[in-house]
Amino acid sequence: MTSRTISLQDKKQIVIDFLLKCNVYSDQMLDKYTEQSSQSDSKDQAAIQQKIHDWTSYHDFNAYAIEELTGEELDDWF
Repeated sequence: MTSRTISLQDKKQIVIDFLLKCNVYSDQMLDKYTEQSSQSDSKDQAAIQQKIHDWTSYHDFNAYAIEELTGEELDDWF
């Protein structure tokens, strides 16, 4: 049995790639809810605005994590 060692940079890139894909999905969800918001009546607005807020927060969190991964701050996690 052989063990394959993945470099620190490769490990970080794997996580970055995953988070970028998550943000593509969150962008799609934001587009969906923004469209719904423009077409819905006032009783649905609060729920839709909450979803927009939640997806925006998720996107921002991932973007921040990606930024940290490009540096050395999270290297101890790997």
